[in-house]
Amino acid sequence: MTKTVYILVGPKGSGKTYIGELLSRETSVHFLSVEPIWLSLQPDEDGWHKVEAAVDDALEEHDAIVIESLGLTSGFERMRDSLSRRHSVEYIRVLASLDACLDRVRARDASRQIPVSEDKVRQYNEMAATVELSWSLTIDNSGPADDDEILKAFQPLLMKA
Repeated sequence: MTKTVYILVGPKGSGKTYIGELLSRETSVHFLSVEPIWLSLQPDEDGWHKVEAAVDDALEEHDAIVIESLGLTSGFERMRDSLSRRHSVEYIRVLASLDACLDRVRARDASRQIPVSEDKVRQYNEMAATVELSWSLTIDNSGPADDDEILKAFQPLLMKA
């Protein structure tokens, strides 16, 4: 049986974690939060390698998982290419205005996030907003999006799996 990895890609504060948690609560898709993996890294550890190993571990128990990313680095590209050789990978773009993203970053619990200056958040978010992949779905979370709208939009992807 083919396992599926859904990757939510968008700026910091766009709602990727919220959407991943929603999907995990309301569907059969397991959410693997990668932020704790990055926060637990030791010096010189390859974070993307650890994320990929965690994805593989999660797929031993679940048929489908969802993770989140800015989608920016060559490490991300290597991980997604590696995962694509073994699993079905679907890319979900999460959109929100960069001002709204920054406001959300300011308002959230910083102890559960990778520490990044506001200037870096702006810089990363500008780059993340330009990432181009073969999107299976785009969720505009500017409003933010209604839970039912998100789940309805996600349904066709579940039917494909």
